[in-house]
Amino acid sequence: MERKDFVKFLAASIATGSIATYLASCKKDTTAPSADFALDLGASSNAALLTSGGSLVSNQVMIINNNGTYIALSDVCTHAGCSLSYNSSSSQLKCPCHGGVFSINGSIVSGPPPSSLKQYTVAKNGNSLHISG
Repeated sequence: MERKDFVKFLAASIATGSIATYLASCKKDTTAPSADFALDLGASSNAALLTSGGSLVSNQVMIINNNGTYIALSDVCTHAGCSLSYNSSSSQLKCPCHGGVFSINGSIVSGPPPSSLKQYTVAKNGNSLHISG
């Protein structure tokens, strides 16, 4: 192998390794967490859930008041593991990292996510919501 070919090979190998390391470093865990917790709707920290369209995140779970019905979805984007935001006017969850969009039932609307969001069971008992799954 000639010296210039060796230098090109070496440069390409270093660049490829650097890119692979960079890409691996920005990948986050996309595993949806397990959940088993309760929220007190009387607590001021949970007041957002008292109005339709209100939402909050607890234990990496997005809880949404959808016209009096409570929905709980993973707050972890299935593409890169970023935290989602909820837009009540469009009833969609959006990922700020790569533009993934999910419907209020967790299905993919657009973007790079490979799978739907995990859904959790929500049980309301008086002023308490129990989220599990």
